[in-house]
Amino acid sequence: MLQNYISDQEILYRAIKPYPNWWKAEINRPSSAAFKDSRGVSVDRDFARPPEQVIKELRNRFTLKSVVSIGANVCREFETFPVSKPLPNQPEHAEIHRSEHEIELTSGQARKLSKAAKIEYFCHTI
Repeated sequence: MLQNYISDQEILYRAIKPYPNWWKAEINRPSSAAFKDSRGVSVDRDFARPPEQVIKELRNRFTLKSVVSIGANVCREFETFPVSKPLPNQPEHAEIHRSEHEIELTSGQARKLSKAAKIEYFCHTI
């Protein structure tokens, strides 16, 4: 059973889908658009799983351009709010919100997250 509170030590993984506006090909990085979602930025918590396992599970669920990671502590440094949002078949699901009371990130927050995200997996054929 996952804890509701996301500790600063946890790593959050974002599936970057092959949407043209989610990837900046000229710099080979996710764009800030990949971190803009009015329903919250959907991520998977690592919860002590090795990165390879998290990436494999994301690849099994989605067609991906990339998987990026960011520490929960970094999210908090950028004044965003990681929140546990378990789903029935995906207990490690979480979201990154603007604040405790607002969901969609500001453009500045999305930009900071996109620049700080570490590329864990990249598909060259998409």
